[in-house]
Amino acid sequence: MTREGVKKVMLDQSKLAQDAFNMSKDYWMKTMEMMSNFQDHYTEMWNTMMEQGLISQQKGQEMINEWTTRTRQAQQEFMRTIQENLKKAETTFGTSQKSGK
Repeated sequence: MTREGVKKVMLDQSKLAQDAFNMSKDYWMKTMEMMSNFQDHYTEMWNTMMEQGLISQQKGQEMINEWTTRTRQAQQEFMRTIQENLKKAETTFGTSQKSGK
């Protein structure tokens, strides 16, 4: 194989790795957006049930408020971890969707 051929194969592998990473990153970003939307709707549902008196006991309301708060905090921590790891991977692969590399 010629020198130019070897360079082309190396560039193609690099492009393939970048494309695979970008696809993975897109997947995670869409997943996190979906999780956030689900959490918003879920919290809204419980709040509506409490406002309409479907969950009338004070202790029950406190439990649900605490539950939704903890769920939101866990989701946000998970999302921060994914985003931090994606940034590290971008640095490793030298890719960035913003720059179009």
